[in-house]
Amino acid sequence: MPNILALDTATDACSVAVSCDGEVRHCLELIPRQHSQRLFSMLGEVLPQGDLRELGIELLAYNHGPGSFTGLRIAASAVQGLAFSNDLPVAGISTLACMAQGAWRRGQIPESATALVVLDARINEIYWGVYELEDGRACCRHADRVAAPDALPVDIAEAATQLVALGSGLRYAQEMPEQLRSRWAMTLPELWPDSLDLLSLGARAYAQGKLCSAEQALPVYLRNEIGWKKLAEQGKQTGD
Repeated sequence: MPNILALDTATDACSVAVSCDGEVRHCLELIPRQHSQRLFSMLGEVLPQGDLRELGIELLAYNHGPGSFTGLRIAASAVQGLAFSNDLPVAGISTLACMAQGAWRRGQIPESATALVVLDARINEIYWGVYELEDGRACCRHADRVAAPDALPVDIAEAATQLVALGSGLRYAQEMPEQLRSRWAMTLPELWPDSLDLLSLGARAYAQGKLCSAEQALPVYLRNEIGWKKLAEQGKQTGD
């Protein structure tokens, strides 16, 4: 595995992890609307020396979305600054892939399960994607999308022998199609992305050459422009 610095601010959770010469250091806090205040302090905690190139960091990884409008911008801005100043490549990772990876890493769901990851997108919508475990890492089986809970396709992962549902989007479970809910083997509503899982997903991106430059390290928004303007305005009102 390359030496990786990973960070995540896509949801209410904020975390930083570093894997350097086989040693892993990690910090995670559930701090809604405080990411900008804590992120660089957390970076200082896991990398007290500060100089990424001197420490041998070879890659920056971050959750590029979906997630909080403000949170995604915080992570992208931080990664851009670090990538520019240290001349490092970047791996942008799906927040939903990171969440699925975390559930498998912690042994919360069977390795053979298919994961339907649903993240609360606010304004009565959810972000969703379907993942399976392949060679120890979460692999996308249905591209991340945004939809109203009752618009989720009932044939998601139709061939799956064991379908599990994960994430904060489960607050809308009763609004989702009953045909879909009846197939869930289990649910994990209290699940957040963790930068610790970006280390393995980032290593895969590094091996596959799926990297980008500092200029290309941008948030990935699944909503259209109008929808994001509404969410941005809502964020200003709530302090998100």
